[in-house]
Amino acid sequence: MSGEPAQPTDVGDEGKLSGDETDAKPDRRGRFLLFGSKKNKDGQTREQDYSSESHYRIVSPTFQYKMSHQRVGKCIIINNKNFDEKTGMNVRNGTDRDAGELFKCFKSLGFDVFIYNDQTCEKMARLLKEASEEDHSDSSCFACILLSHGEEGMIYGTDGAMPIKTMTSMFRGDMCKSLVGKPKLFFIQVQSSEDFIYK
Repeated sequence: MSGEPAQPTDVGDEGKLSGDETDAKPDRRGRFLLFGSKKNKDGQTREQDYSSESHYRIVSPTFQYKMSHQRVGKCIIINNKNFDEKTGMNVRNGTDRDAGELFKCFKSLGFDVFIYNDQTCEKMARLLKEASEEDHSDSSCFACILLSHGEEGMIYGTDGAMPIKTMTSMFRGDMCKSLVGKPKLFFIQVQSSEDFIYK
């Protein structure tokens, strides 16, 4: 694609593609039980079930972002599956399904979601620069999801690697004034030969 957002149909019906398998398996344990850890007499950590109501309390945070703007905000998903041969990176099977599930999730949260498939470093930087220059005054927040190959501190476009900081720094207060005081969410899922995990 040439910088135009993919349509929801590009990721398949309901985010399902034939022959495309999920490469990341979610840990759903937290949906059913709340765990705490406690040390035994011998110093080993054990999990404790705090799922009954008598064992936890709801605490209101002392600070909360104002989330009552006219729009929730924009969500950009950059989904890099195919890479130039010179990068030495393999095809990221399963990423289209991940992108489809993320599209549905963020759409259900009220975001205006745009998917961009197979973007070069230059195109990724341009997309995020343009997004940072938009007027987000009527938005509560901004989200960006990067699905690609990566290494510590770096993410791959289809033609090579670039620093993650280059992308996130475009949304600093001095660069993106209409998002000052608002959450800027970056979710980065990468496959790496070094097995680095970005959260």
